[in-house]
Amino acid sequence: MKKCGKKIIMSCVVLSILLFTSACVLQEKTEVKKISQPKGTYQFSQTYPIKATDEAFDSSLLTNQMQTFHGYKDQGNLLIKTNDSEAFKIYVNGDEVLADLSDKKWQQVDISDFTKNGDNHLQVSQAENEDKAKIDIKIPYPVLKDKTKDYADNDNFKFIDQLINAEIKNGFTSAQLVVTKNGKIVKSSAYGNVNAYDQQGNPQKNSAKVTENTLYDLASNTKMYATNYAIQKLVSEGDLDINQKVSEIFPDFKDKNSDEIKGKDDLTIKEILQHQAGFPADPQFHNKNYDPDAEDLSTPNANKELYTQDRNNVMEKIIATPLEYEPGTKTMYSDVDYMLLGFIIEKVTGQNLDEYMDQSYYQPLNLQHTVFKPLDHNFKKEQIAAGELHGNTRDGEVDFDNIRKNLVQGEVHDEKAFYSMEGVSGHAGLFSNAKDLAVLTQITLNQGGYGSHQFFDEDTMDQFIQAKDTDPSFGLGWRRKGQRLYSWAFSPLANTNTVGHTGWTGTLTVIDSVNNMSVVLLTNTKNSPVVDNKNDPNDFVGDHFLTGQYGLIATLAFDSNKEDNQSANNSKLVDMVNSKYHYMKANKKEQTAIDYAQLQSLLDVMDERKEGKEITDFMKTEQFKQITKFVSDD
Repeated sequence: MKKCGKKIIMSCVVLSILLFTSACVLQEKTEVKKISQPKGTYQFSQTYPIKATDEAFDSSLLTNQMQTFHGYKDQGNLLIKTNDSEAFKIYVNGDEVLADLSDKKWQQVDISDFTKNGDNHLQVSQAENEDKAKIDIKIPYPVLKDKTKDYADNDNFKFIDQLINAEIKNGFTSAQLVVTKNGKIVKSSAYGNVNAYDQQGNPQKNSAKVTENTLYDLASNTKMYATNYAIQKLVSEGDLDINQKVSEIFPDFKDKNSDEIKGKDDLTIKEILQHQAGFPADPQFHNKNYDPDAEDLSTPNANKELYTQDRNNVMEKIIATPLEYEPGTKTMYSDVDYMLLGFIIEKVTGQNLDEYMDQSYYQPLNLQHTVFKPLDHNFKKEQIAAGELHGNTRDGEVDFDNIRKNLVQGEVHDEKAFYSMEGVSGHAGLFSNAKDLAVLTQITLNQGGYGSHQFFDEDTMDQFIQAKDTDPSFGLGWRRKGQRLYSWAFSPLANTNTVGHTGWTGTLTVIDSVNNMSVVLLTNTKNSPVVDNKNDPNDFVGDHFLTGQYGLIATLAFDSNKEDNQSANNSKLVDMVNSKYHYMKANKKEQTAIDYAQLQSLLDVMDERKEGKEITDFMKTEQFKQITKFVSDD
């Protein structure tokens, strides 16, 4: 019993020491840095205590001490100035923040030990009842941290690399990819060369390598990261009302007695954002021979009333464009909507769209690779992913006044943006790289800001991303995943409320605020030959590869939570090979050279992963032998 008693006593002593040590660890003071007067706008800024005589005082009492802020695990700071460092206690998510604060000086307090992903709780309690004591607290928005090295062994990201590189080997163009998760860049890669084909349509490898700094033509992603962001900022600041009529901004925007379909008089900015304004999808202002009713879409002077290649006249032509349906009665995605919104921004701000966005967003965020008309801003062609091989001719099938016939590189590909809008339009014209775009997507993930910059408030963001009543795949400008409507691009694994956009040149942005995740995939699919310019002049070789179809890459990115995912990924690959083979076998028209190249790409990846049991087992089957013979016989 004596020995037993001694053991119990010793155990208690050890336990006491451990508890004391743990308590000491928990009570360690956080890092504090002296800083200059904070400049900018923050997600949270408040002076405490909130007194009963203050306008902000809430009779619920406890609500005066507590607030939420958006943050991520392992990062975050409080900016603090107080005249009495002993008068207040600060808690983050219930843990007291102990810090040696100097009086009457701004200091930065590290709270990275207390933050979590998503909503965090701040509590400021008065420890001493001192009437003159006060404390100012500001909380910056999260900023992205590069943690790609921590994810270097993630098999999903290795799988993505293998797939994209195999497709480039077999005829795909190029790509950049950035994936963010919980405030961290977890994947950032560049693939291929800036110009994949020569003028004869033959693959080439002698152009500059794509790097993380290479610029891509964003096409319709311009709508989000120029036009939508501009409007969201103007709405948040009270300079624009989405329920305002266009005619209040442009008095000449009104119906004519001769109009078959009326609705311009009362058309609102909101209806334009919802793509229900009544405009046709693409009236081709740049092409005076455009005729949507002709078999080849061309009749001499058929479009002369709407034709212009002068930016100064485009607004007049938009006003003259006949409506195809009564506004509000249907949804029709239209470039005209965003051309008009671009002009509204310019009217309200008194600046060109590119100037306003550069001053309001790109410069404050130090985005050095986000720009309209890059060749006018000291970028060289080899720094920019190339576009269509023969201008806008679709390999010689299309013609109109002043059409480009040589390689498009460094100029916006979109015809209306280039010929009619001088390269700056609300619907197209912006160039960027994936890393800059990741910062821009983070603004939405952060609920309106980045670092010390608030661009719009959370209420405005919520208003713009909520689902349209008649079509949940649309918000205000934003495309939404909905239940499954946009899962083909955004991935079925993304949350229902995920937003983003695609661009005709081969660009994708996906923002999932529920999972704190974004995917930016930039490609230049149109930098490849047209498959059959007689039957479909808009069908390019690059569009047929899985990378250029978005969903595969986005889905693997969303499925990347588990680092060691080889078995599941190998099974995915077997499924894809089988599916592609059966699809081709069942459809003669799918047995083109491009389809064989796509299947060969998958087999090349399979060869890289052949050490995996799932691949090894599959390679022993009769099915695999049939597939390899099917490809080799082509």
